[in-house]
Amino acid sequence: MTAAPAGTAHWSSSGTGASAPARPAVPWLTVIPLAAMMAYADGFWIVSLRGAVGAIERTQEPFASWLRESTVLLPAFVLAVIAAVTLALRWFGPVLAGKKAFLTTALLVAAAGTVAGTVILAASEAWDYALQHDLMGSLHHASSVQSVEQLDQASLGLQLAAFGYGVGLLLLTNLVVTGWTVAIRGGRLDVSRRQKGRRKDVLRPGWTSGWVRGRTGATDLRQTIAAVALFGCAAIHLAVIPDHVNHWVVASVFFLALALAEVAGGVLLLGRPGLNVLVAVGVTSVVPLVLWVWSRTSGLPFGPNSNVAEPAGLADVAACLLELGTLVTAVVLLRARRGGTGGTERHTAASAHLRALAVVGVMALGSLGVAGAVPGWLGDLDTSGNSNHSATH
Repeated sequence: MTAAPAGTAHWSSSGTGASAPARPAVPWLTVIPLAAMMAYADGFWIVSLRGAVGAIERTQEPFASWLRESTVLLPAFVLAVIAAVTLALRWFGPVLAGKKAFLTTALLVAAAGTVAGTVILAASEAWDYALQHDLMGSLHHASSVQSVEQLDQASLGLQLAAFGYGVGLLLLTNLVVTGWTVAIRGGRLDVSRRQKGRRKDVLRPGWTSGWVRGRTGATDLRQTIAAVALFGCAAIHLAVIPDHVNHWVVASVFFLALALAEVAGGVLLLGRPGLNVLVAVGVTSVVPLVLWVWSRTSGLPFGPNSNVAEPAGLADVAACLLELGTLVTAVVLLRARRGGTGGTERHTAASAHLRALAVVGVMALGSLGVAGAVPGWLGDLDTSGNSNHSATH
C-alpha cells in the first residue's frame, strides 16, 4: 500500500501527531458487476447440467430455479471477487500498473469465480446423487440387488462426468464474462478506490493517564461480524416460523422471541456495547446451540416429537455456524474487556478489503440459511431422500 496523500494525515494512537497510511477502500463498482455476471452465468450451466443428469425432483421450473439460486449464491461470488481483488492489492498495490498486473488480476478474478462455482456445482451434483441413490434403494424390492448396484454406479459415474464437464464450462465462461465486464466498463479493473470523507481521529482525554485515540463512529471489526451474524440468525429463525406454526406453535413463539433478541443484540453491537450486552449476546447464541445439539442427538424431551432425534438441514446448520461464530466473538470481546485492552474501544487493524471479506462471508452463510428455510428456494434433503422445503430447525 502507498502512503497517505498530503492532507489526509491524522493523529496516531500514541498522540505524537504522526500520520498513518490510508487504507484503500473496496471498489464495489468493480466487485458487484463481476460477481453478478459470473453468478448468473455459472448458475445457468449448473441448472442446465442438473436438467440433463440430475434428479427429477430438482428439474422442475428450470428458469425459476436458475433465477432463485443464482440470486441466493450471489454473495458467494462477491466473496470470491473480493478475495481476488485483495490478493491483487497485496501483489501490485492500489493501482494496477502495466499489462502484467492487469491481466494477472483479471485471471485471479476469473479463477476465484470458478472456485466458487465449482464448490456450488459439487454440492449440486452430490445432492442429485444422494436423491438418485435413495431412489435406487426404494427399487430394491422391485429389482435384483445386482441391477440396483449397477444403476447406482452408473448414476455416480454420470454425476462425476457432468462435474468434470461443468468445471471446464465454468472456467471458460468466467474468463469470457470477466473480459466482457471489464470491456463494458471501459477497460477499467480497479482493485481499490480512494476513500471519501474519511473520519478524522481526534485527541481527547482518556480514562487513564495520557491520551488515547478517539474515533467517531468507528466499530470494531469483531462487533460488525457478530452483528451481521446475529441479523443472519434472526432472518433464518423468522423464515422457519411458518413451517412450525402448523405442528407446534410453541416453537414458532420461541423462534420469534429469539429473532427479536438477536436483532436487538445486533443493533447494540453496532454501537458501544457494555459488558451486559456482550453477556446477553453470548447467552442468546449459546441457548439455541444447546437446544439444537440436544434435538439432533437424543431429541428434546418435550414437544410433538419428544425423544426423537431430528434430521439436520441447511437452514439449521447455517444458523448454528452463525451462532457459534457470534458466541466466540462475544467471548473474545469479554476477555479483551477484562484484560484491560479496551474491549470494543479497540479498533481492529484490518483493511477495508479484509473487513469486507469477513462481512460478506457471514452474509453469504446467512443467505444460504434463509434460502434453505423458505419454501420454493432451496429445499433440505430429508431422511427418505425426498426433496422438500421444510426447515428442520
